[in-house]
Amino acid sequence: MNIQLKKFCLKKRTEKDYGFGLVDAVLSMSLLLGVITYGIYFSSLRLNTVYNSNLTRSINKEIQRDIERLKSELWCMYFEGKPDCQGNPVCNGQYCLSNGESLPRYKCKDMAIEILNLNSWNVGENPGSIIQSWVPGPKRSKVFTGEKVTISRTLTVKSPLNNQLIDKSIGSIDYTVSWGKEIKHWVSIDLAPEAHSWCAQVI
Repeated sequence: MNIQLKKFCLKKRTEKDYGFGLVDAVLSMSLLLGVITYGIYFSSLRLNTVYNSNLTRSINKEIQRDIERLKSELWCMYFEGKPDCQGNPVCNGQYCLSNGESLPRYKCKDMAIEILNLNSWNVGENPGSIIQSWVPGPKRSKVFTGEKVTISRTLTVKSPLNNQLIDKSIGSIDYTVSWGKEIKHWVSIDLAPEAHSWCAQVI
């Protein structure tokens, strides 16, 4: 009787051990799968954040370079600082045409045409257009090797203090950036040619 009772208890204990081991394995696998899933999810979030940060920084640098080029050309527009063949300064270090004549009134009235003719402005396929677009390639930044990024700029001219009675001497440039299905307004700036400091106001 004692022997049969011991065999029965041993059998029950063995069945319980087998059952507990199976449940423990399932729980361990579930926990491991959950940890791996969350690890991959948070890693992808981190990589996406790093990519967006690098993309934003590269776009900012690209637009900053473009603004510096425009500022440089606007600054030297009509500036004749070099002396003529006789060694005399053509414009006494001021802004004028290459023959030494002062800037005509129509040049000072509206600078839109002058800005559209800048070499730095015409970067797209439509020279002379108020909208210019370009795609920075991998030579600019390695982050541009991924999804295609397009930077566009639009020119509008306006008067100082938005007064229509004053000449249109300020060029407002709006930069927009598009990649994938997203189109975002990035930054707007106001630029004025240095020539206007030598122009009489048109009233």
